[in-house]
Amino acid sequence: MKTLKHMLLLVCIGMVAVQTACTNYDADDHKFGNVVYLDVAETSEVQAATIKNTLDVFDRTFAATLAYPSDQDVTLSVTVDPSLVERYNARYGTSWPMLDAKYYALSAETATIAAGKTTSETLTLRLQHLLGEGEEQSGALPLDETYLVPVTIAQSSVPTLATSSTVYYVVKRSSNITVAAQLGEGNWINFPTLDKYGDQSKAWNGLTAVTYEALIYIDQFATSTVTSDGNTNAVNISSVMGVEQYLLLRIGDTNFERQQLQFDGSGAGSKFGKFPERDATKNLSAGQWYHVACTYDQATRRVCVYVNGELQSEGSEMGLTSMSEDTRINLAMRALYDFYLKNPTEDNEKKYGGFGDAYQFFIGKSYDDYRPLNGKIAEARVWSVARTPEQIWENMYEIADPASDPTLLGYWKFNEGAGNTVKDYSMYGNDGVAEADIVWPDGIEIPKINETEE
Repeated sequence: MKTLKHMLLLVCIGMVAVQTACTNYDADDHKFGNVVYLDVAETSEVQAATIKNTLDVFDRTFAATLAYPSDQDVTLSVTVDPSLVERYNARYGTSWPMLDAKYYALSAETATIAAGKTTSETLTLRLQHLLGEGEEQSGALPLDETYLVPVTIAQSSVPTLATSSTVYYVVKRSSNITVAAQLGEGNWINFPTLDKYGDQSKAWNGLTAVTYEALIYIDQFATSTVTSDGNTNAVNISSVMGVEQYLLLRIGDTNFERQQLQFDGSGAGSKFGKFPERDATKNLSAGQWYHVACTYDQATRRVCVYVNGELQSEGSEMGLTSMSEDTRINLAMRALYDFYLKNPTEDNEKKYGGFGDAYQFFIGKSYDDYRPLNGKIAEARVWSVARTPEQIWENMYEIADPASDPTLLGYWKFNEGAGNTVKDYSMYGNDGVAEADIVWPDGIEIPKINETEE
């Protein structure tokens, strides 16, 4: 028994020794002295604070961070320092003024990083009173003007990391679109109500014309991906919206320009195939916002592709040579199968019985999980008409009174900024549901290229 007690005592002594070694924060193996910095400035000292023009309050959070834990509490003070504006403007060639003090407040001016920790409590820079007062919004922060708010570590009980001790918030209350969703591999938008027969899905079937349009920003035109089983697959396509092998707007294809828009009308309601032909001069670029649109009209047999409101490609005498009830465009085919199940007549089985395995309408997906949009999206719409060039150009960034237009089948602004449900602003109410959690990135601003200064 004494031997067992002796062994337990040795184990306890060993555990204490290990714990003591682990809390020796000033050990000699640290090659550099400890420093403190602002976490948001670690990758860039410039942080965009672009604000939707309907918000009165907008918060940006940050914290102080140590290079490695300390054996003592680290205290520091944080302040907004207007004197740094001149330094910023000189460095970046701008002439932006300091934001008026009434429009901002720090949640605290001191912070503590507890012993053994590397991060302080979260601090908040609150941008406030942005809408002014009353219906006239007296004193509101002016639209489309840019201001600076430099936040810096003023004092600290340990040295600061000079390159990351200050963050410059670039503040702009914008009249442009400032919210978009980030989609990518493993995440796309589903539309459950389009799979069920009812008032919400009926308008999507029996069409003679279609327009797709959206604002998109491709982060990267990926050419390969690692699948769930560990294999590497080639990636030829970025999916924008539509129905695979039927009527789909996408970027790229096999033996096609990886960065070129393609409108695939291979389905029974179009039969114009893949349009346009391969042309490297029509390639899009990563890291840039585009308005993209495509139209098809059975009656005129005309196919069009638009980029930034301008006609990029046009095809005539395309697709079906004659129209009939059997050649209508059906974008909610599973809803027709659902109708057959609820009304199992021989005629319905003949018409819709084969639609049970039909591909669905998605945003950001086609065929499988490895053809994602891989970027950001806003202002996605589907119409039951071929929109004119004038209509596309004039309405790239907003549709006025969308619920009053029966030809607007779906309108997803992607302006929620949180959550995984995307509202349909059309009269049909087919809200989108994300396959996974949506990322809503900061710093979005989509310039309106169809507006000119007078």
